[in-house]
Amino acid sequence: MKTKTTKKKLQLQVEREWTSGISPKTSLSYEKYMKAGLEIISQKFSVRTYKLAPKEDYPFFDRGKDLRVRVFFNGKYIERSEFLIELSFWMQSNGNKDDRTWMRSHADQKLKRYHDALQKGRKPTKKKKK
Repeated sequence: MKTKTTKKKLQLQVEREWTSGISPKTSLSYEKYMKAGLEIISQKFSVRTYKLAPKEDYPFFDRGKDLRVRVFFNGKYIERSEFLIELSFWMQSNGNKDDRTWMRSHADQKLKRYHDALQKGRKPTKKKKK
């Protein structure tokens, strides 16, 4: 009598670095990159920019040179999502490869944080058996 032996294959899970899913060769500005990345994560995200900031909270804010950026989900402000950025850095497209990788490294950190928060907030769905 022959017995069949089954070999269990061990699957190694390789931890991959998170990416936004946007092509690394596009020369998007920081603004367009953040908006596109957030839209890929969920269409409920939005970004609002402000040209002014309260002096009490941001004494180093330069009017006309800096922007205050806030991220919203479903129309509600996400706590601690506000950041200051230089106007030219926010608006200019990144044609230079080094500038593009530097900008995306910063933007991807923020995008990953929003992606992880959204994944934690989702409840696992239970499949019904027929």
